[in-house]
Amino acid sequence: MTSADATTSIAANLRRQQRYRLLRQPDATLYVRTGWLRATAMAIKDVSNGGVSVYLERELAIASRVSIEYAAPNLTLNVNGVVAWCRARQDTDIDTTHQGDAYILGIELFSPMMLLSAFRDALPVHALAQTAF
Repeated sequence: MTSADATTSIAANLRRQQRYRLLRQPDATLYVRTGWLRATAMAIKDVSNGGVSVYLERELAIASRVSIEYAAPNLTLNVNGVVAWCRARQDTDIDTTHQGDAYILGIELFSPMMLLSAFRDALPVHALAQTAF
């Protein structure tokens, strides 16, 4: 086991909530805003009761305060959070069709249920059973 594998293993064991992959990506665009920067999320990797993991074309610093903006036809959300972790996308990350440079960010949300409720139709049934709405 390499030191990178050990770090990944430790991080996975420290997770407090179960992660759920969406059955489909949301219909509306998800933006990550920090300060003056507004970046479009390329895709959502997964969600949990505490936050969301997204693919971005740029790296954001750990502990950066962010706002997640989601605007669907009948729903607009702004949910604040903080970047918990960030790493470069690797070839082994097979859950996105994006080819090229990208980063995966784990964002801890201050009001995660607001965002999870917006994705309710895209969550697997077992996730709905374990998620308190």
